[in-house]
Amino acid sequence: MTSGITLVLGGLGVKGVAHAGTLQALSARGIEVRQIVVGGIAGGIAAHAALGGDLDSLVSGLSRLFERNNARLWGMERLSGAPMGERRLAVASLSYFLRERLFCRMNLARVSVLDWEIVDDDLERLFGDAHTSDLRPRIAFAAFDLTTWEEVLLEEGRVVDLVKAAAAFPGLLPPVRIDGRTYVSSTLFCELPLGPLGDADRPIVAVDIPGRPSRERPASLLEVLTLADEARGDALKRLRLEKADAVLRLEGLSSFHWGSYRRLPQHVLRAREEAEALLGSVHFG
Repeated sequence: MTSGITLVLGGLGVKGVAHAGTLQALSARGIEVRQIVVGGIAGGIAAHAALGGDLDSLVSGLSRLFERNNARLWGMERLSGAPMGERRLAVASLSYFLRERLFCRMNLARVSVLDWEIVDDDLERLFGDAHTSDLRPRIAFAAFDLTTWEEVLLEEGRVVDLVKAAAAFPGLLPPVRIDGRTYVSSTLFCELPLGPLGDADRPIVAVDIPGRPSRERPASLLEVLTLADEARGDALKRLRLEKADAVLRLEGLSSFHWGSYRRLPQHVLRAREEAEALLGSVHFG
């Protein structure tokens, strides 16, 4: 039997950054990882670690990056970060209404809210011309192939290209072209890329960051549709988690406010502490 585990990491949006703590916990526990299957922002985290990079420095850099682009992310935070009570107070403000209308008119006609130029220099600095053959352990980057309409694992190529494909969240960042095919992040389809895995990948250990269910009545049709899609994603994730030999649920992160980018280092520390505690009671045989 091949030694080491297959580690599956995901997380919708910025939650994937917390997996820096997951990787630190596995290293501290001395658990051998044979391969990492990863989607979303966590792809960049895993690749940086697999190239021997310092994760704490990377998380600090990401915090600054998100802070610098906070204004451009305003509309998305309005849907995901603010508590419902604050949203309703804000909507009652005429200036807020005008900002929201302007944001929608400017961005709904675009392929994406952001462009890769804001991170290209940082990605080149982090990964340069590194190839997947340079990664230890090896990494499979989950993405959705818009040519075939299938979730795929990208295992060969320039690391920077595959990191971008895994992180190309639809509507937020543009799709990525690699070898004539177009890819976006698969995390919108399902947070954890367990679908393509099989018996040859066992033992499979999935790390789940549960979401916080909303207890408020939706205030608009858009919020109804958002909640319906979240329910679909959660149901698919629960079904896929049956494939895993072990599941580490970082329950303590479900109550964190992910729209506060300055708190990302705290989220990472919490993930590390919780993952270390869970790893002490899990058998991977």
